[in-house]
Amino acid sequence: MKPLLPDVTLVMVETREHALAKLAVDDCCRKMSFADVVIVTDRPQLFERQASYKVVQDWPTKLGWSRSWWYDVPKLVHTSHTLNIQWDSWVWDASIWSDEFLKYDYVGAPWWYDDGKNVGNGGFSLVSTRLKRFLLDNRGAFPCDTPVDDDLLCRKYRPDLESVGFRWAPEGIAHRFAFECARPSEVSQHFGFHAMFNWPVVLDDKDIAVRLELAAASPYIRDSYMMKAFLDKNPRIHTQLLGRATLEAAE
Repeated sequence: MKPLLPDVTLVMVETREHALAKLAVDDCCRKMSFADVVIVTDRPQLFERQASYKVVQDWPTKLGWSRSWWYDVPKLVHTSHTLNIQWDSWVWDASIWSDEFLKYDYVGAPWWYDDGKNVGNGGFSLVSTRLKRFLLDNRGAFPCDTPVDDDLLCRKYRPDLESVGFRWAPEGIAHRFAFECARPSEVSQHFGFHAMFNWPVVLDDKDIAVRLELAAASPYIRDSYMMKAFLDKNPRIHTQLLGRATLEAAE
């Protein structure tokens, strides 16, 4: 039986990588039961499961995505928290879920800083609805003016938000929740993860191939730092891809 999260809404905001986004939503819903699923997209017909939708434009830049997460999503949820995912993040090990995560207003994978503002990554994050609504109600004081909105929220705005009572998870709990660029060890287990370059940790070769085919078909991903980071961090797969390309060119 799947763990039930009656106080959590799964949220996906996506207007480009629809196929990969759908896989990520399906991966989460196969492992967990959520109170609701909210999808903000320009093409809701591509998401087959029952969900709540908000139809938006295909934003020309990622800033549109960030602002929608900050200002559209709070109006759509009725649970205490949202689990926010992207096309390259989802629930990895459902058994690690703990209601302790719900004690905090923000839980995300730790980064690499040592200044007390190291939590956390927004690509796979658990955020309280009260924090989301506070940001919406106080958007003049806390504007979303950069596409790197997790850094904006968790580093620039965090001290002021903590001063009015919002709580970030300690790093130990955040590490248990998810990993991105600072996985504690090669055998550490986590509830979720973020970043395409971590796919080989959470997927077998067959499933990686499926997602890589979709990623390679996307100009946004194919020529991005995300693909470069994936290939740099996974030389075995990079070598396989180069070999396959050589064979195809020779045929």
